[in-house]
Amino acid sequence: MRTHRMLYLFASLAVLLCGLWGGGRMAFVLFSLLCILPILSGLCLYLSGRGVCLSLKGTRASCRCGQEMEVTIEMEYPLIPPAGKVWVELICENRVFGIRKELSCLLEPGNGRRQEYRLSLDTSLCGNLSVRAERLFCHDPLGLFSSKRSPKKEFLYTVYPFEVPMYVSLNRNREREQTGDIYDGRKSGTDVSEVFGLREYREGDPLQSIHWKLSGKMKQLIVREFGRPVNYHTLILLAPAFVYGEKEVGWEIAGGVFDLGVSLSRALLSQDIAHFVGYFSGGTIQCVPVDSLRGHEEMLLGLMDHPLQKNGDEVLLSFLDRQLYRQYTKVVYVAGAVHEAVAGTLSGLVDFSVLLASENSAGYLSGNGGYTTVGLPVGQLRSGEFVIPL
Repeated sequence: MRTHRMLYLFASLAVLLCGLWGGGRMAFVLFSLLCILPILSGLCLYLSGRGVCLSLKGTRASCRCGQEMEVTIEMEYPLIPPAGKVWVELICENRVFGIRKELSCLLEPGNGRRQEYRLSLDTSLCGNLSVRAERLFCHDPLGLFSSKRSPKKEFLYTVYPFEVPMYVSLNRNREREQTGDIYDGRKSGTDVSEVFGLREYREGDPLQSIHWKLSGKMKQLIVREFGRPVNYHTLILLAPAFVYGEKEVGWEIAGGVFDLGVSLSRALLSQDIAHFVGYFSGGTIQCVPVDSLRGHEEMLLGLMDHPLQKNGDEVLLSFLDRQLYRQYTKVVYVAGAVHEAVAGTLSGLVDFSVLLASENSAGYLSGNGGYTTVGLPVGQLRSGEFVIPL
């Protein structure tokens, strides 16, 4: 706009000098016209920009990663449509990944008092997203003036992770099975029908587990360790992040963690395996039960509303420090990298597996530290089918 003003001023001065130098009447008429035109152009801007209404509408409220998504910018003018350019400044924000983009869109003027413009949205990353119209600029036909509005309109939508086709093979260590009972003799649990072992009392142990007769003989509190729970509890522990320890990963890896974790949950559910999905929220690990399609959808809604962790290793460290592993039989850790020392410790306490979003061109399967690691390349997640042995 400043450039237009300078050019218009130079043109007006040039016409004025020509009139003074040559003394022609036509030059003074033209100069007078150049002085009147900005007033008429400003009046046109005032009439068209007064009471302008802007709204944002989407074709739908949610989609999957990679699917097409559009937002409609609808503008309505009470008097006349603008004859000059119209700019709208949009802010697109992904609340999960903390990504904020600013866009300036030129809205070409059309016919009628009501106009619509379509804008394609980025759906490469999952999460709850918003498109917000911060400022609206209307220009006069000459480009000398502008009026600014702050419509503060917002469109909210959700992009769910991509559902990777997969089949899961869980290697359950069952030493004895009875009706309604699963017992693993290698690890302790809460099955009061089976005593796994005896040990000294630790703070937090339930009083019902104390062996009072033996405690009296031993002159110290002794507790019973019971067998594994009656139900086989499987936990998918999600740790999407940009940093793991000192290792940094890209947004493709962080997005791949969401894809793998949600797809793994859906695959277990399709095999009639009820489970839990855990993720870090508000400084604690939230473990949501998933035993139906409705439970899966509720888990997704909660997962898409929490920002990424600053460091993904915090999830695994918190899980170990708070002894949450004692509530589960099988734990599948889904992340972009793994803290090997912590994973090795957990593998001695619970049936532990790792599912990694990898940058490699081909998936790999390895076993070390007492646990199994399965890596899947993020570049092939949306184009292949996988069988996951855990």
